[in-house]
Amino acid sequence: MTPERFIARRYLRAKHEYGFISFIGYLGMLGLALGVAALILTFSIMRGFRNEVERKLASLDGHVRIANVAGSSATLPDSLLAAIARRPEVAGVTPFLARHALGRNGQRSDGMLLLGMEWEQLGAALKIDDYLTAGEVPAAGQRRRIILGAKLAQSLRVVPGDRLHLFDITYLLGKQGLRGGAYTVAGIYRSGMVEYDQQLAFVSLSDAQELFDLPGQPANAIITLTHKDLADAFAARLGDDIGYPYFLTTWGERHANLFAWLSGQQMPILIVFGFIAFVALINILSMLSLVVIEKVRDIGILRSIGFSRLQIRKIFLYQGGMVGLAGSVGGVALAIVLGLLQNRYHFIALDADIYFMDYLPVLWTWQALVGIPLLALLLSLGAAIMPSRKASAILPAEALRYE
Repeated sequence: MTPERFIARRYLRAKHEYGFISFIGYLGMLGLALGVAALILTFSIMRGFRNEVERKLASLDGHVRIANVAGSSATLPDSLLAAIARRPEVAGVTPFLARHALGRNGQRSDGMLLLGMEWEQLGAALKIDDYLTAGEVPAAGQRRRIILGAKLAQSLRVVPGDRLHLFDITYLLGKQGLRGGAYTVAGIYRSGMVEYDQQLAFVSLSDAQELFDLPGQPANAIITLTHKDLADAFAARLGDDIGYPYFLTTWGERHANLFAWLSGQQMPILIVFGFIAFVALINILSMLSLVVIEKVRDIGILRSIGFSRLQIRKIFLYQGGMVGLAGSVGGVALAIVLGLLQNRYHFIALDADIYFMDYLPVLWTWQALVGIPLLALLLSLGAAIMPSRKASAILPAEALRYE
């Protein structure tokens, strides 16, 4: 251990002539720990919240959707779908049919967006199995089955096993009324997103084609990738390759406004919590300045026995670094403990109908666990620069004149 570091440790541990210097030091250390913990938790909670929203939207929307601009009267050729499926980033391609329908149970009725796709592909394309709260996904080949969102099922007052009448509300058959048929509720899902739980329902592709009188290959397909983050780059490349009359949309593009709002909220929140750490740095600066004033005689003695100005400066830089390191490590430990408790016991609960989830998830990232403490340590060293320069400028003769 160098002499400068040894003296710095002694100054931190020693009982000061003015008791409030120790108090300010401990306050600065505690404030820095709280500031670091607050920033880490804020960053990790916002990342966890965004990641959960992204996961749900990507799973229920599909990573990339391809459609023919001619709409339901056109198709997606099998050759095109096969070529897309052969690409290395693609995990699967699922044709689907989407139209609005009316569900009726007794005197209760409600509109819905009906998606028709093969039952064996539903789980792979949209991860619906992760959200089922009752019933199950029908087996391949089962007809006249339907899966409803929880809010939609509640509105229609149905549970798995009940009968529900579906109608094509875009087509009238004169005196015979709307075209439709009876379906059995096979399952109910809850995603936590009202827009989906209240409107989205699933039937088999053959049932949708029969209900809406749209035989043949659908004009839409969901492309499932090996990872959702590949969607933008993949869609750009595929769009250049296939061109008109096909267009592609990614899960991010379909919810661009939501993610723009989330990004806009992040910086102001981080700035607000950053002021906690800033106040702690001011306390560290004040504490070191007072230590310099208190240790003028000691500094004079050190200079008189041969300590250089650089060595004196290092003593106070080491003090600032030690306080910053203790505060940063304490902040990381506090953040990890609170984050683990939140993930396990869900102390901060949310209204799932508004926030897409029932609690705030904490997602750790290296930027938060390493970057924020490292920045706090560097700023602590920065706060020690001015007191260290002041200490190094003290002349031995001036310091010992009245001793």
